[in-house]
Parts: sequence; C-alpha cells; structure tokens
Amino acid sequence: MQKQNLELLKRMAKGIVGVFGRRCEVVIHDFSDITQSVVHIEGNVTNRSLGAPVTSTMMRMLDEFGDQVPDKIAYKITTEDGKVLRCASIFLRDESGGLEGCIAINFNISDFMFFSQAFSDFTFMADSSDGGPNGNSLVHFPKKPTKSMESIIDATVRQLEKPPTMMNKAERKVIVGKLDKAGVFMVKGSIDYLAKVFGASKYTIYNYLKEVRGN
Repeated sequence: MQKQNLELLKRMAKGIVGVFGRRCEVVIHDFSDITQSVVHIEGNVTNRSLGAPVTSTMMRMLDEFGDQVPDKIAYKITTEDGKVLRCASIFLRDESGGLEGCIAINFNISDFMFFSQAFSDFTFMADSSDGGPNGNSLVHFPKKPTKSMESIIDATVRQLEKPPTMMNKAERKVIVGKLDKAGVFMVKGSIDYLAKVFGASKYTIYNYLKEVRGN
C-alpha cells in the first residue's frame, strides 16, 4: 500500500471515530502480509494492536472470493469477550484491480441492544381479559400535576435500571433530556423533585438542563 494512500486513510479513520465516538473503531489492513496486516487502528473496540493478522471472517471472504471479494456492509459479529459489533469491511484495490488492503469499521452496539430489550420489556403488554395484573384492572390516575410529574420522573429514572446515586453525569443527562422533551420541567417543583431523586442540588439539575438544551 502506498504511503500517500495510507496517510489519507488514517485521516479518514480519525474523522470517522471522531464523529461516532468511543464505541467506534477503524482498522486499516495492508494485504502485502495478511499474517500481520493491521497497520493502523483508530479507537479501541476489539483490543487489537498493530501487526495483528486479518480476522477469521475476513480470511474466509478472501479465500472464497480472492481479488473479487465484495465490500461487506452492516454485518454483525460477536467478539470473544461478548461485545456485539455492527461492522463494515471496504476493500482497497490498485489500478489493476488487485487487492491492496481493507478499511474495517467496527461499532459496538452491545449497549444499544441491551436498552432495546429493556425498552421492549418495559412496554410489553400481555393480552388478558380476566382483570389480572396485565388486564383491565383498577387504575388510579393522579389528579394533581405534581403527582403526575413525580410518577413520570420515577418511571424515567427506572428505565436505566440503576440506582440514581450510581449514575454518571452522562446517564443523568440522558434522563434530563427525556424529561425535558416530555415537558416535565414545565411543572412547578419538578427540578426540586429530580434533585432529590439524584441526591444533587437543584443548581446541578439546571446545569444538566442547560447542557442538554445546548445553551
């Protein structure tokens, strides 16, 4: 692989990871020696290092298609340590069509899959006609806005399945963002109540809200 091309690919890799963040990794392979093909890594998802060989998946593709190997976009793999990745392998060729290398993009979707399942479980409604816990049972609808506000805050906090005192700033901001979109902060006392739930000051909540709104 020509040095000029490699430098361009490195800049592209840096840009991709810069956009998608720490869950993203871009690996550049040089096929002049597939036993140590990794010549650049941006980000760290698969815990590989420079000089690592091609993956077993990529090796199978090369064995099957040779120089005619097609790009493979948006496929899923699972790493040995249990991470679920959404991947893309884009193959690089010289002017004559011979393979030079590959740029591989790996995005860790493990957390997204967890939350997807959590939201699915949370919103699941079982059909029931016997008036049981999932059927037509008596429901109390709060008449005061403050009670409704508190219920919404409590339910939103529970979605993260983690005690509020153990949440980091990013997780708390996610909750604040959801509550803001739901209009909860239009209700008097909502800031004070959320501060109590988080075990923080109301000024901290105001700062989260300011950051979420981009002010």
